Amino acid sequence: MTTETTAAMEPIGRRRVAGLRDEIVRERLRMTRRGRAFVVKEDAATDSDSKERWFAQKLDHFDGADSRVWMQRYFLNDAYVREGSKTTPIFVCVGGEGPALTPNVVVDGDVHCSVMIDLARKHSALVVALEHRFYGASQPTGDLSVASLKYLSSAQALEDLAGFVAFVAAEHKLTPTPRSDDSSAEYSKVVTFGGSYPGMLTAWSRVKYPHLIHAAVASSAPVRAEVDMRGYYDVVGDALRETDIGGSDECYEAVSQAFSVDLSNLLRTKSGRRSLETKFNLCGDKALDEFGGRDGFGEVLRAMFPAQNNDPSCGEDDPNCFNIAKACKTMTSNENKLDALAKHVSNVFQGACITLDGAEYMRELESTVPNPLGEGERQWTWQTCTEFAFFQTCEKDSRCPFKLDPPTMPLESYFWICGEVFGISAETVAQSVQRSNIRYGSDAPGGTRILFPSGSVDPWIANSFVSDGFAPKWEPAFVVPGASHHSWTHPPKDTDTEAVVDARKRIETRVDAWLKEGPMTRRFRRTSMPGRPLLTVM
Repeated sequence: MTTETTAAMEPIGRRRVAGLRDEIVRERLRMTRRGRAFVVKEDAATDSDSKERWFAQKLDHFDGADSRVWMQRYFLNDAYVREGSKTTPIFVCVGGEGPALTPNVVVDGDVHCSVMIDLARKHSALVVALEHRFYGASQPTGDLSVASLKYLSSAQALEDLAGFVAFVAAEHKLTPTPRSDDSSAEYSKVVTFGGSYPGMLTAWSRVKYPHLIHAAVASSAPVRAEVDMRGYYDVVGDALRETDIGGSDECYEAVSQAFSVDLSNLLRTKSGRRSLETKFNLCGDKALDEFGGRDGFGEVLRAMFPAQNNDPSCGEDDPNCFNIAKACKTMTSNENKLDALAKHVSNVFQGACITLDGAEYMRELESTVPNPLGEGERQWTWQTCTEFAFFQTCEKDSRCPFKLDPPTMPLESYFWICGEVFGISAETVAQSVQRSNIRYGSDAPGGTRILFPSGSVDPWIANSFVSDGFAPKWEPAFVVPGASHHSWTHPPKDTDTEAVVDARKRIETRVDAWLKEGPMTRRFRRTSMPGRPLLTVM
């Protein structure tokens, strides 16, 4: 490698796809509510009814000698509960990484749990939402030092959830577990809901605590941890070919050419980088030669093809949103694919220059001061380094359409960030991923009454449980055609596709049926043989 390109190639690691460095891109990629108001039902709780609440949570669930506690935030809506009922279901929206929860999470469900609200209305359920430790306002130690982050894990979060369910039930004089000595005793059935990482926790809550959690709806839940997650961009590549969402083979080839040929050639030389900085309106002087500039540039360009957050309802003339259809229309409208890519980027950024500040990103990752309103980038990066990895790569022999030579997303970049920020080695990352899959079962979790819906164009489907033959009676799974990352868990819109509307109906039907079942999932019928009866599993 020449001295000329060394600085531009300095690895900075990568954020999860939903968290981009530039605020303008972040705003463009969000499933925003701007101009598409969600309707809150008239009987829903008001903000005053669902104000934040707090309860004492144990800091370390795995050290019996450690009695320290902290205050964890939750939200509650009891507007649908029948007074005096001893069988009130408890519906739990499980919090995860990302922006802080708001009171709306128990009013309209926010982006993870809207189906839960409709079901709560039907079944007179108590609605609660638990914020994940170390995200939002739920800060156990008050700082994000490595010493504190050792208390941040999915295992600790699941114990938080179990303790929370017991607490809420006791507060409302409900019993969340059946009695073995009295099958007729009344109890409240607990159902957990979540999408993405909260979906993972939702599934595992039923696997780990079947005596507490009656059923779970785990939407778009990538339950298989993986170091080299090349499947992510394979799915993005397939989405660019998907005609149902505006893709085509021509679009895939156009994007592939822009990256593997045009961009790769120009990024190799100083004059080529200056040309790209002008064409793509990058902020600053020699942005592609700055620390992390090349990696940041590649990240922004990949985010211009939002399979994870694809919104089919985005109108062609709406400048405040973009999707695969818009991207593909632009990419196939010009014989010069680099010009087409530059035009698409300009449309998304609406003329604003693009910031590639790798040093600022590193300062954010290294800051140990919690931001209750932030994205939780340092926290989630810690969890990827210590539990799941999910390092999204673009290998030469993959279906990834964003291949650059040399690549901007090699595994080395991810390992570098884990080592630089947390002192965690590549070997430790690999061991952590193996431990997570052993602990939770990977994509064969072996639970019961867990529903796994996934979107067909959601890149996270690559690591989600989608088998309809593994255990269809106990762990049913289905794929929502043309849908992105748990899009059916968002509050309904008039523009929702038929497939998304149908997904909500399927979830409701399944939960309706599970709420009619008793504590045991197996059904028996009695048969007889001479001299003794037999019980046979149906």
